[in-house]
Amino acid sequence: MIYETDDLPIVACSTGLNENTAIGVIRLSGFSNIGSIGPFFKKDLSSLEIRKATFTKLYDQDGNFLDEVVITYFKGPHSYNGENILEIAAHGNTLNLKRIMNAFINSGDFRLAKNGEFTYRALKNKKLSLAQVEGLDALLNASSSLMLDEGLKLLNGSLYQKYTDLYEKFLKLKAAVEINIDFAEDVGEEQSQKLLDDAVADISGHITSLHRSASVNAKSLMSPDIVLCGEPNAGKSSLFNLFLNESRSIVSDIAGTTRDYISEYISLGNETFKLVDTAGLRNTTDVIEEEGIKRSRNLIENAFYKILLVNINEVEKYQYHDIKETLFDALIFTHFDEFKGSLNLDKLEEKLPKAIKYYSADTSKGEGSLVEISGPIGPDTQSGSIEPVKKDLGPMGASHKNGPTGAKSETNQNTGPIEPAHITELITQDILCKYTKLRNSDPISIERHRVVINDIYSKFTEFSNNIKYLDDIAIISSEVSILEKKTAELIGIISPDDTLTHIFTNFCIGK
Repeated sequence: MIYETDDLPIVACSTGLNENTAIGVIRLSGFSNIGSIGPFFKKDLSSLEIRKATFTKLYDQDGNFLDEVVITYFKGPHSYNGENILEIAAHGNTLNLKRIMNAFINSGDFRLAKNGEFTYRALKNKKLSLAQVEGLDALLNASSSLMLDEGLKLLNGSLYQKYTDLYEKFLKLKAAVEINIDFAEDVGEEQSQKLLDDAVADISGHITSLHRSASVNAKSLMSPDIVLCGEPNAGKSSLFNLFLNESRSIVSDIAGTTRDYISEYISLGNETFKLVDTAGLRNTTDVIEEEGIKRSRNLIENAFYKILLVNINEVEKYQYHDIKETLFDALIFTHFDEFKGSLNLDKLEEKLPKAIKYYSADTSKGEGSLVEISGPIGPDTQSGSIEPVKKDLGPMGASHKNGPTGAKSETNQNTGPIEPAHITELITQDILCKYTKLRNSDPISIERHRVVINDIYSKFTEFSNNIKYLDDIAIISSEVSILEKKTAELIGIISPDDTLTHIFTNFCIGK
């Protein structure tokens, strides 16, 4: 373990020391009695009311005045970690908070807490389970609202209750097996078999539901990236700047201008996403550019929402070998203002990766109109062609007279011109729709939980199939014990040391 085994009193700043704040909270834990801290306040604290805020003055061990503070006493075992805890709310200047902490440390009565040590003691004293600790970890370190909600559900909510319900159902299954072993004659063979069958059926629905949630690809939801990719000069940087409404990414006619990815966080609806402008995909002898392209491919692979931009005039030039099997959420054909002639939609699929939605746009100068192409490109759709859009559609960002999304174009019946003001809005709606749909599937994102749940599901499926043919109840009992142990691991009754080390390394000092 990463923690010392001593039970010495500890001190830490729970609100952090990175910047000045109005109030900072210092937490003391593990002292034997509140009276021992009295000298720091020049008063007897033995009669201090529990869980009641008290205004007082704070001094160091030499009697020097430090600050006017508000203290709150939480008496163990009825506290966060089961130990005696005193919280000190002081003025939040970081120099002031460090001076107060040093006063306690220099006294020799306290040592500085390690990362997550308050919570580790809560786990050790059985105030929190391992699953709840993981929920707190997700809550404190959440980079998306999904992780935030999952942390709350684990800490004290519906998800943790599902885990405990599953464990209790396995205990009932174990009891049903024991009845078949020891009391079948007393209960009756038919009744004891019914108890066993009912217990198996009860677990089956529960574990299937959890397995469904654990099977959702939640990795990209935890830190949702919107990745723009394509060949050089396809218009990636233009679209990137349009989303940000500023010239954050350099736009140039020179191929290879973006040599590494550029990212910015953007708010869409009530969610936060990371928008990434990647290096143009092409063969190059430039070592730096090639490294940027490698990073681009990795970002594309792991992105939540993938957008491929394709210069309609250079479809024949690039082969897209490295991303040919990637399914993109949106494929945008650009530079239609320069396009002459028509292209067969079915033949385009031979050159390009597949996408869920297709658009055409003019981004030759960082501006243009976006038009959704009705229907996907592929053998299951009717053959058609993309005709050049009218130049009077106007530049991206200018006013448009043709009306709202979905209006029919005089140029091409397969397209509906969209007001330029709705360019990013259309894609935003699609991004939020995908995000909401995945969130509503109630995904489980913590990797340890996903692994354990999938393992339980696999073993239980095998068990429920074999139980029909097993006559030896002792073997059935052994299988149930294995499943019970796995479920105990999910809840955190069994806590592998490497799991604990990984979790508490993520915690901040003071929690």
